[in-house]
Amino acid sequence: MKTTLTATLSKNSFKNLIDELNTYKSQLQKGIDNGVKQITLQVYELVLNKCNEANIKNHIGNIKWTYDEETNIGKVYTNELVIIVNEMGTGIRGKNNSHPNPSENFASWTYDVNEHGELGWKYPKEDGTFGWTKGLPSKHMFYDAFLEAKDLIPSTIEIEISKTTGNLY
Repeated sequence: MKTTLTATLSKNSFKNLIDELNTYKSQLQKGIDNGVKQITLQVYELVLNKCNEANIKNHIGNIKWTYDEETNIGKVYTNELVIIVNEMGTGIRGKNNSHPNPSENFASWTYDVNEHGELGWKYPKEDGTFGWTKGLPSKHMFYDAFLEAKDLIPSTIEIEISKTTGNLY
């Protein structure tokens, strides 16, 4: 890529220089936008993988991703209670192995709501019988995916900027 732009002392030369800079600025922003979209997709894939590793395969269809071109904001999210409970943990097991960094949305999350403690509780199963549990430790699939994705951000943005600006000069 050409790193130096030059202009002679003429209106036309400066106009051409301004046009080149505006084109570069536009393509640079397009590369950044593409990078944010790619990172969002990477985080989505990482979350799916983390959920599979945590054996929550039956519910990953409820994990969604969006990318808003107007705001250049990507989101990976779910409203699926099973995934949320596994992310945060429940009961005494969740209390003893809590989420490492809950977001503001989960600041009031209570692990042992009914204070069953080590006694645990019975719950109805789909087959009509009852199971027993002390809860679940936090598996923090979203959080771990985010930590892993942080390392991918610089190279992803660099690649996408290179794709959009690489052939300008």
